This record gives sequence, C-alpha cells and structure tokens, in this order.
Amino acid sequence: MQNMNKLLAAGFICLTFAAAGFAQTTQPVLSDADKTLGTGKVIGLDYYYNHQVKNGVQFHYTWEDTALSGYSKFGDVWKSFGATLADLHDAPTVDALKHFSVYIIVNPSTVKTAADGKPNYVQPADCDAVASWVNDGGVLGLFANDVNTAELEHFSTLSEKFGITMNKDIRNKVPNARDRRPGTFAASLFTDHPLFQGLQMIYMKEICTLQVKDPAKAILTAPKETGDGTDIIMAESHYGKGLVFVVGDPWVYNEYIDVTAPGLPIQNRQAAVNLARWLLTAASAPQTP
Repeated sequence: MQNMNKLLAAGFICLTFAAAGFAQTTQPVLSDADKTLGTGKVIGLDYYYNHQVKNGVQFHYTWEDTALSGYSKFGDVWKSFGATLADLHDAPTVDALKHFSVYIIVNPSTVKTAADGKPNYVQPADCDAVASWVNDGGVLGLFANDVNTAELEHFSTLSEKFGITMNKDIRNKVPNARDRRPGTFAASLFTDHPLFQGLQMIYMKEICTLQVKDPAKAILTAPKETGDGTDIIMAESHYGKGLVFVVGDPWVYNEYIDVTAPGLPIQNRQAAVNLARWLLTAASAPQTP
C-alpha cells in the first residue's frame, strides 16, 4: 500500500508539472528596443464611461485597482515598455485627448453598475472629438463586454465611427470554472497579425461579437457556437492617420491576464504584451505634453 501511495504521489507530481508546463510561469521577455518603445508616450484610460464606486473609491478596470477587478497588471505591461499611465475622469474632448498617445475605454457602466445608478453615456459630441483625435494620429482601444454587462447601445455609436458595430449578444459562456475550454480561442484561428505573434491560445469569458465594414476589418474570427457561419471577435480600423482596436471583452484585467487551466496553453499575458507593443508602435508622443 505504501508503494502504491508513493506511485500515486509521483503521478500527481508529474501531472502537476505537466499542467504547469502550460501555465505562464515566467514573464514575457522584452527586447531592449521594447523597453524604450513607450518612452514619452502616455496611455490614457477612461474613468468616465466606466465609473463604478465601492466604499467611496472608483474601482473595476482602473489602473489603481489591484484586486481581481482591476487593470493594475495591464498597467504594468504598458509601464514595462517605458510608457506613462494617465486617466480621464470627464468626457473626452480634442484638447484632453491631445495629452494621450493611446486612449482606452473599457466596459461603459450600465444603470445597474454605475455610481449612484447614473451612467455617463457616449454622446455624439464625444464621438466627434475621439474621431478627430484618431484622424490626426491617435490610437484608440475599445474593450466592450457582453450585452448583460456593458452599455453597448451608446458605446457602439463610437465604434461605428470607424466601421465597427458591437453586437448586443453574448458568447463564450463558461458554465463550469473547472473547464475553461468554452472561453478559449486557439492558434488555428489566429491571423498573421502582431497581436497573435507566438501565441498558442487566449481566453475570454462572456463577450460580445462585432460587425465590420470599411475601413475596418476583422483580425480574429471564430465559428459560431451554434449554427453556420462565423463571429467576429476582434477588429481593427485604420482611420486617417490613426488606429482603432476593438474587442468584445475587458479581457486582460487582473482576473484573467494570468489565467491558467490544466492542459490548456493559455497566454493572455503574452497577448497583452503583444497588444501593447502593436499599439505603441502605431502611437506617437502626445501633441500636448
């Protein structure tokens, strides 16, 4: 019996190490050029449309939030490239956006989640200001969420400026946290794009899908979960001198940037590094320091 226990223990250890072989046990390695790519560039994160408060403090997809709900680890990715983090607590204006190289909006709050139950909706003037800034060379990242979680109706009026519509739907439900496979996209789906360089798999849970028209194009698609056809998961748009990236999920926040699962080679952190590198390569120093 003791020998059997030893064998079982050894088997468990082997299985543990095998599973760990798929985990992101080390940080992605940055080249010397990477480490200065963000020098002089500023990454602005929206705190206006996404505005949730707990115990008197704004949280959820903020740079300062170090809990699972935060973007502190994603912020560290940007800083590893030498970039500076900033935030915007008001609706975007052309003058405000001139302080940013990259501007990111994540998961605009709904009535249910907004502070005091009063969400700040994207307005036509906001769309015009952002579009003008992108046209002049700004880099924009729009991270949505599923229809039950994000305010998509007004948010989509902004993405539509660049040929991308956010669908009011939900896919990649993961009913059992012990099986993350329904939330994965494997390398067989990846296009030849800087975002997917060296990736085997990424993970996104409960997302919305997209539609595109010129000048936008899909950069990640996947078969529909039921029926024929494909869903668009990520898209980009080259608009004037600028670049827009849209995805239907907050994706690389603290809870999931380092997510692992036995037997699944999930690489969300490497994807976050790739994303930052790609967007920083397209970005310039702010027009206004």
